[in-house]
Amino acid sequence: MTPEDLQRELQRRAPGAWELYQKTAESREIDASSALRRRSWRREEGWAARWSEGGSLRFAAACHPGDLFRALPEALRIPAATEEPPDWPRARAEAPPPLPLEEPSDLFDALAPTLASTSRAEAELCALSLRHGRVEERIWNGAGLDVAQSQHFRDGVAVAMARRGARGHESRIPFRWHGAAEIDALARRLSDATTLPLSDRPAPFASGQWLLDPGVSAALLAALAPIFSNRRPPRWLSRGPFTSPAITIADDASPDAPFDGEGVATRRIVLVQDGALAERLEDLRSAKRSGLRATGHGVRSSFRASPRVRPRRLFLESRQPIPPAEMLAAVKRGLFAAALTAPVRVDLESDRFEIEFTGVSVAAGRAQAPVGGARAAGRLSELLRRVTAVSDDRHFFPLPFLSGSPTLLVERASFD
Repeated sequence: MTPEDLQRELQRRAPGAWELYQKTAESREIDASSALRRRSWRREEGWAARWSEGGSLRFAAACHPGDLFRALPEALRIPAATEEPPDWPRARAEAPPPLPLEEPSDLFDALAPTLASTSRAEAELCALSLRHGRVEERIWNGAGLDVAQSQHFRDGVAVAMARRGARGHESRIPFRWHGAAEIDALARRLSDATTLPLSDRPAPFASGQWLLDPGVSAALLAALAPIFSNRRPPRWLSRGPFTSPAITIADDASPDAPFDGEGVATRRIVLVQDGALAERLEDLRSAKRSGLRATGHGVRSSFRASPRVRPRRLFLESRQPIPPAEMLAAVKRGLFAAALTAPVRVDLESDRFEIEFTGVSVAAGRAQAPVGGARAAGRLSELLRRVTAVSDDRHFFPLPFLSGSPTLLVERASFD
């Protein structure tokens, strides 16, 4: 069974109204600890099809072309709502020759002493998993589309433990590197996440300015993501600006891949500008329903799942960013949220947020003392509109899509 056989069968079933997807993923991994080194190699191949038959849009997936061919008639047994086929894109593009997939370097012995030094010997690296991966995709459809692309990534998970007397705390930090290994930055994040919660100091005041580390603000941005794809925005968005004018929110996966999972070309989409919601994300199906243009955000969580609209590389920026040191100097009295101690919780409909974090108190532009745990809660709309400054130290985090943010300064927040 060949791709051409599948295309002919889909064309017979749905003339001009079909899509065929092929994915090959490969990764080389290393799991390391002080006593263990384990290397592994993984490979996955998948095939999926969407087509319009019987007045509905159908979907089938399998690990091999022959299995997918046999799954096509079986998919008709699953009840499906009446739906017109989307406006399939038309393009042709070949992927560049894939780069060799090298095994990740063993960085445990480099990160462990850096973490010990950064934490003043309080934190210990327990485990480090590193992965170098490659994903190759090819998409055909009945409108003439035939595009191929190859993506490479380097990611991992670091686990550390810190003890102070009878108390201990473990942190688990996922990360993704886009260039050279960022050992110092990872060590700082691990140190903050493991040692700061061991302080017995609560928040020293009930309100003040609030500095958010890039990892904390990126998690907040990821929690806001449904606003950019839901068909109906929350009601509170109609009662004033969405954010402070200092904030611009965009999605642009161009550095990662030229097309999305449906073959739509990747482009920069500005979602929030000058404090207002400017655009929303669209995949082929949502664009068909709304009468708008697809934005290149049809994302496949797996070849086994039909594409869904979601962010690909969401990030926050500013037209006038300032250095972190200048931002810190502007804090008269407040808290610096260095790491989360629980997932960010937001209720988009009720306009509420709750963020639990550990960090450092700040007075007169200087760090004062660790804060073991604090909580900020209130109206989400007020939080977003109170951002007065955006730094120039943006970092990206896998949450689970890439979410990027610099350090943020909020003019006023309530703590407990």
